[in-house]
Parts: sequence; C-alpha cells; structure tokens
Amino acid sequence: MPTKSTPDTRFVHAHQLDPESQAVVPPVYRATTYHQADPWNPPPFDYSRSGNPTRNALESALALIEGGVRGFAFASGMAAITASFLLLETGDHVIVSEDCQGGTQRLLRGVFSRFGISASYANTDSVEHLERVRRPNTKAILVENFSNPFLHVADIPRIVRWAHKYDIDVWVDNTFITPYLQNPLNLGADLVLHSGTKMIGGHSDVTAGLAVARESGLAERLYFIQNAAGAILSPDDAYTVHRGLRTLPVRMRHASATALELAQTLQDHPAVTTVYYPGLQDHPGHEVALRTIETERGFGQMVTFRLKSPDLVTKMASRLRWARIGAGLGGTETIVSLPELHCHAALTSDERRIREITGDVVRVSLGLEDPTDIIADFSQALRL
Repeated sequence: MPTKSTPDTRFVHAHQLDPESQAVVPPVYRATTYHQADPWNPPPFDYSRSGNPTRNALESALALIEGGVRGFAFASGMAAITASFLLLETGDHVIVSEDCQGGTQRLLRGVFSRFGISASYANTDSVEHLERVRRPNTKAILVENFSNPFLHVADIPRIVRWAHKYDIDVWVDNTFITPYLQNPLNLGADLVLHSGTKMIGGHSDVTAGLAVARESGLAERLYFIQNAAGAILSPDDAYTVHRGLRTLPVRMRHASATALELAQTLQDHPAVTTVYYPGLQDHPGHEVALRTIETERGFGQMVTFRLKSPDLVTKMASRLRWARIGAGLGGTETIVSLPELHCHAALTSDERRIREITGDVVRVSLGLEDPTDIIADFSQALRL
C-alpha cells in the first residue's frame, strides 16, 4: 500500500491483498491449527489463539490507521480493557476518567481490587485534578475520550506531557471519537483502546475489543497477555469488524453532521436544560477539541442532554418513532440510552449521584437515518 494517502483511502486499503487469491476482501480462516512442514522453523501461524490470518488482517490494518506498531483484537471491549489492566502488578495504582463507562469501574472495583490494584477517579479535563490524585505508585492513566456520558474532552498532548514526566503510561479509550477523528498515539499516548462493538463495527451485529500499542516493548507485553489469557476475537467476528472499519469514515461524517444538527436544535428546546456536545461553541471542551481532533471531519456522533424532569424522559421514550431505546451505541440506527439504567447501571446510586448521572440524563448515538427524520422525531417526542 502507498504510504501517502488521504484518511478515507487509508481506511479502505489498510490491509494487504490475500497472497494466495489476491482477494480484495481478507478471507475468513477458521482453521485452529496449521501444518508445520519444519517444526523447528515454524510458520507465522501455528495455533489460532496465538494468531489467525483473519484476525491479523484486522489488527494490522488498525495499527496502520492508528500509527502504532501492533494491533490486538479481543472478544469484547471489556476484554481489551481487562488486558490493559493486566499490564499492572500488585500494588500499582491507576487513574481513570471519573465519568467513564460503568463497566470499567465495575471491573476495577469488583475484580482488580482483589489483586491489590487500586484506582482513583479524576476529571481528565484538568491536569491539576490528575496531580491531586497521583500517587508514587501510579503506573497508568486511562482516559476516556470523549467521556461517557457527558462528553468531556481530554487534552491528550498535555496529559501525556504531565504523565510521562512521572513515567506514567497514558492509555486512551477512544471509542467515542474513533480513529477517524483522532489518533491518540500520534499525540503521544502509549496505548489506544476501542470497543469495536460500537462505531468501528458500526452495525450493532458484532462484539469486539481493540487495542494498539505505540512502542514494541508494550506491544510484546500485551501480546503475551492476549495469548496467555486467550480472550481473542473469532475469525468471523474479525472479518465483520474489519468490514466496519473500512466504511467508518463515511459513516462518521454522516452521523457527526446529524449529531451537530440535533445538538443545535436541542439547545433551543424548552424541555431541555443542558446539551453536552463538543461541537457546540459553549461546550467547555470545544477549544481543546479544535486543537486535538480532526474537527473538519466532525465532532462525533454522540450527544447527551438533560431534560427538565425524569418524567419528560419517560414521555420522550414512549413517543420516539425512529430512534431505538437500548444500551448500545455506534450502529446504523439512532440509539437512545438512559445512563442511569444502561451504561452506568453498575454504579451505586451514590456514585451516580456524585457524578450527576440522574434520571433526567439522555445519551444519543446518531445513526445513518436522514437528519430531517431524526430531528423531527425528537421534536415530536419532546413536545410539552
């Protein structure tokens, strides 16, 4: 593949043609084992947990797109996050975005705390907040960008400068922004993570987790964990995610444009008290987004807003015609989630209250419908 290309072309062609057939689409290899004519000099693939050509095609494409040395495909987004935390050791401390998705907090609280790994939560909008929770044993910071559900925008270059001064690794969960709008590794981050279930898969039909390491040392450690723990992505699912990756640019442009239009419409709606969308000029992270994200391509497909009362949320949910209600995001259909019941249900009521995740908060993942239909749908559903 030529080294110089536009992003849209790079997403389509970020893989090698199949060497045997020259197929333009990477084939699905379901084999679990491979013949070794010379066992003392084994071929690139020997056993499916350790490596698979279909999975390798996806991992290599993602590494090229993200600007890293090696990509990794896991069975789910949480499997990818679990693998990253397995890079830590007993006694280590990690800092995490305070309003990250509930599953990450559940994992740290219910699993890794039992193995002596501690976590603190901080507003990653501010390095000053990070400094307040930093400890001598802090080894990594996991930044969710944009954060879930309030879409805080992290200044990745500034966080990297601060963290690397203390030899703290920077891991970025870039699910919401996607590699089309930002490449954290190019901004200095050490590891980028994605729930491939969401925007990259893009069709609400596959569960996957993805990771890319910036340097070979971290890549070798992560590969050991992937192979040892075994939470790999299946060949069929790798094929499906790779198909989604190739169409990500065109989907993101459409959904991002609809998201901006919806956010602007909601700002003027009498039932809405607050709209959280980085593309709005009054969003606290708008200026950081302009500096760190390819905003000429959009500001992402996620919009969060707060209604005047939880009762209005109930009425809206019963009136929506096109948008679907559910826990997912990133699909071709517009999906409305209620963070209190869905993405942050794993938190205690006190934790949700502290983070202001209450019954009046609505999170929307815009899909590929005609923007006119979606705007009209929300307008009629929110009528007072």
